[in-house]
Amino acid sequence: MFNKKKDLPSVAAIVILATFIIVIVATAASLPFFGFYGLVSISEKYQLSSLLKVDYFDSKVFNVLYILLALSSGYSVLMILEVIFIVLKQRNIVRLSSLYHKLISFVLLICCSFLLTRVIVLSLFQRIHCSNSLLLAAFFLIYCFFFLRSDTYKKQEAIL
Repeated sequence: MFNKKKDLPSVAAIVILATFIIVIVATAASLPFFGFYGLVSISEKYQLSSLLKVDYFDSKVFNVLYILLALSSGYSVLMILEVIFIVLKQRNIVRLSSLYHKLISFVLLICCSFLLTRVIVLSLFQRIHCSNSLLLAAFFLIYCFFFLRSDTYKKQEAIL
């Protein structure tokens, strides 16, 4: 699908696919039961509103854009840490030759993501209030998926 040629049809296909994905994400985030509003309303229904609170704007468009911007900022924190980890791994600063190295990297990435999101991202977006336990659980699940599925976190052969 993503060939190396940069002709007009392949560039147009990538642009159309990207806009289609952005429209789907924005639509899903604005739906009351499948998006962010649904998550907040479900948490209020089961008395879990202390985990996640949002001070909404008067306009739904501003609410959706604000939430999408906050989520994309959290995603960018993850990707920045991924790039830093890949660079450190390629320069052999970080070695994943044993289970303990992998476990230490897992814990450090969760802690760094949590601290960066708590200190930087959530301080920028003051209308979103997220508890520490929800944030830690989210990063734990994300990095569990990364460590189980991604080739970046596979064990390396030990250097003798």
